[in-house]
Amino acid sequence: MTSLSERNDERINALSDSFFASLDDFKKYYVYYQKNPEVEEYYNNYSNSRSQLLTISNNVFELTKNIEHQIENLDRRMSDINKNMANEKETNNKLVDRRNQMNGAENGSEVLVSDSKARYNRQYYSNWEILLGIVIVGTVLAKGFGTSKT
Repeated sequence: MTSLSERNDERINALSDSFFASLDDFKKYYVYYQKNPEVEEYYNNYSNSRSQLLTISNNVFELTKNIEHQIENLDRRMSDINKNMANEKETNNKLVDRRNQMNGAENGSEVLVSDSKARYNRQYYSNWEILLGIVIVGTVLAKGFGTSKT
């Protein structure tokens, strides 16, 4: 499958080749016709070569208009793509900010969990120390009151 630019290139090359061939014929028959206007064959050949050049000129004009139209379409499509890209870039920036906020919240929650664990462990050991202290004080008191009766 050939691309649009390749097809345009082929058409331009074909028109260019036929233009130069027709131009050579036109020059030759123009001179013949100007020297001998009474010869009908020279007039016919001159007229045919002239009409070929006009046809080629019209084809070049049409091809130029077609290429300009294609360029305008491509420009519109590129403009639409640029707008879409700008919108997507803005959306991406918002999502990146939201992700960063979520990562910050996750990191913050990890810190809170870590702090809670440390507080829990301190309270846990403190509770054991209090319990051990109560047992020791209770034992000492029990022995102290138990020995004073005898």
